[in-house]
Amino acid sequence: MQKDFSEWHRLKSALQETEVPFFFFEREVWFASIGVNIGDEEDGRGERFWRPVVVFRKFTHNLFWGIPLTSTVRTGSYYHQLDFNDDNSTALLLQMRPLDRKRLIRKIGTISNEQFELLRQRIDELMPKKTEPPEISKDSSEAGAQL
Repeated sequence: MQKDFSEWHRLKSALQETEVPFFFFEREVWFASIGVNIGDEEDGRGERFWRPVVVFRKFTHNLFWGIPLTSTVRTGSYYHQLDFNDDNSTALLLQMRPLDRKRLIRKIGTISNEQFELLRQRIDELMPKKTEPPEISKDSSEAGAQL
């Protein structure tokens, strides 16, 4: 399938110049222009390259982690089923990425606290657990200093 990168670049340039007068919050679901992407990265659809995304983690006034949604049922470690607006949606956990609020087009709704907590738990399961760094013996630190 041929991807239309030139049209996406035109739209992306316009989005960059857009002033966004609204705010967003965690748990909200928005249509976002996520664009035409490389390889297996999830693409947006339609003339504005939209895809629904969950605002998973807000970092700044402008930047957040977004998780794209699909209406296609997918199963496996990198997917999570959501009940949203009386529909089943699949959160594409493997596609979570930072997004700027300039990509947000229209708010669709908000997922429940319970659904969000299940989503958070699922993301936590995917993240590597923190391990302690190996201890450095006095002899090895002196050896490194001699290099």
